[in-house]
Amino acid sequence: MKHLYVIPWFSVLLALLSCSTGNSLQDPRIEVDAVRITKVYQDSVDLEGTLRIYNPNDLAARVAGYRYRLEVEGRRLVGGESEKGFSIAPLTTFRLTIPGTIFFTDLLVAGQKALAQDEIQYVLSGTLWMDTLMGKYPVPFSQEGKLNLSEILREKTRQLLQGR
Repeated sequence: MKHLYVIPWFSVLLALLSCSTGNSLQDPRIEVDAVRITKVYQDSVDLEGTLRIYNPNDLAARVAGYRYRLEVEGRRLVGGESEKGFSIAPLTTFRLTIPGTIFFTDLLVAGQKALAQDEIQYVLSGTLWMDTLMGKYPVPFSQEGKLNLSEILREKTRQLLQGR
């Protein structure tokens, strides 16, 4: 007899969990806001990629971590992951900064094409892991863009002239 009550209570619980606001939960919208050069060294360049993550839901979204990779001219140069979680308040945008370093020798390996142009093509892609009741749920992101090599060289020249 006790087993007869399990199904109705489970159904009520499931209905309450799935209909908390009357709307189904939506994936966060992820955009790469910018990839910029933060510092130029003799043998490398530090970059920051900034992601804008919008939570379109009436409930806070919990992010369990992320994984990313940066490709330049089709070659993977930087990658990493973080298991540091964070929350995104309902109906708000969160900015996540992802650091990376590109070594000039790696650019050489990426091909002469990268060095023969003023701009190099990059792709920043990855996965945001949402923390849900059912476990980690992947939300992929990807965006292409261009980095201006002339800008990198001007910044390096400026730093050399200032004695840094």
